[in-house]
Amino acid sequence: MRIICPHCRAKALITSTNQLSDMVKDLYCTCTNSRECGASFVFTLAYKHGLNPPQKTNLQIVAALVTNLNPADKRRLQQDLFG
Repeated sequence: MRIICPHCRAKALITSTNQLSDMVKDLYCTCTNSRECGASFVFTLAYKHGLNPPQKTNLQIVAALVTNLNPADKRRLQQDLFG
C-alpha cells in the first residue's frame, strides 16, 4: 500500500497504527519530503464492502485446514483447544 502526502504529493511512511475495530485502522503517517513539506497526518483504512462472496464459509475453510494437518499437529491443536 502506498500512502501519498495530501499536501505535496510525495511518498509518505506509515509510522504507527491504531486498530479502531476489526475493520477500521488509523495509519499515522509522515511525509518523506522533509526538506519541503515534512507533514504528519492520519489516514483511516477501512473495509468498505465485498465484491464477491467467499467460496466457502469460515467453518468450511477451518475444517479443510484441520483435515490437512499431520497427526502430530492435530494432537497439538486438540491439546491447545481442549487441554
